[in-house]
Amino acid sequence: MKPWLAVLASATLGAGVQGCAARDPGGELRSLIESAESAAEARDTGFFRELLSASYVDARGRRRDDVINLIRGFFLVNSTIEVVNRIDEIVLAGDDAATVTLQAAVVGHAPGRSVLGLEADIYRIELELVREDDAWRVIGADWREP
Repeated sequence: MKPWLAVLASATLGAGVQGCAARDPGGELRSLIESAESAAEARDTGFFRELLSASYVDARGRRRDDVINLIRGFFLVNSTIEVVNRIDEIVLAGDDAATVTLQAAVVGHAPGRSVLGLEADIYRIELELVREDDAWRVIGADWREP
């Protein structure tokens, strides 16, 4: 399994929570992570296209379009995807920037493979997010196996 999917799927956070009267950035980010988990399981590339900022660059130098293409490939290969995550920490820098650290387990199953052929990986993920156009966007990410 590719680590970039784990970054985006678990974190991989979402198109954003928009326009609340009283903002709760921590709650918005938790909700965004839940939405990203559902989007990964639904193999929804569009969700991740909206999630990643146009200025996204990850720790390996990948840009937004590079990561979207990797996600698209993973979704094409795996007919079933399961994601489980646990948020370890949300650090806010005002109301418009945050770092989210989480653990994510991602399981993919390709057609034609037996159940014993499942691929599963667990990662520690750190996401950098900013609020752009009233929605949270990922501008950077780093991940490693715990």
